[in-house]
Amino acid sequence: MGRPGMEGQTASTLSWFRNWVSSQLGGIRHERRVAAVARSLFDLTASMHDLTRGDLRLLNLAAYLHDVGRSVQNKNHAAIGARIIRRNRDLPLKKRQRRTLAYLALRHRGRLPDAENDSALAHLNDPRKARLLLAFLRAADALDSRGLASPRLSIYRRGQQIRIVCRPREDSAKARRIFSRRKKFRLL
Repeated sequence: MGRPGMEGQTASTLSWFRNWVSSQLGGIRHERRVAAVARSLFDLTASMHDLTRGDLRLLNLAAYLHDVGRSVQNKNHAAIGARIIRRNRDLPLKKRQRRTLAYLALRHRGRLPDAENDSALAHLNDPRKARLLLAFLRAADALDSRGLASPRLSIYRRGQQIRIVCRPREDSAKARRIFSRRKKFRLL
């Protein structure tokens, strides 16, 4: 299969990335759900940000690529995934996209430094935009878990506030702990 250009991110381009990630991870159910939630959050808040449809396409790719490091190791998968994205020249990405996607993979989980102290953010053309995309990705990733059945979600906006109602399929301490990780929502 050829490597389509990313300008329009055609269906075949997204399909190429889905197939590539699926071949790395053995499936993409989690990534599909993260992409769907991230798109919902992006669209719901469109009047509150100045991001473009091109930024949405980049967010969509980030949702599929964010866990690719798990193909090597679970423990440090965010850093490993960022390295894979930066170094794999088979990925049909422009330099700017590659840097942003590597940043989003790196910071999608774990402690997040302040923007002023984030050395990885300094290498990006538009740090503010990257942090906005990261806010959507981290929130979407927090609302899906590889270890539990996906919760039913209701996402809506009241004025400047986003309301997310998360109804886990099972009521357990583990579900409450996983789906109430506030740190994943701070950027939002």
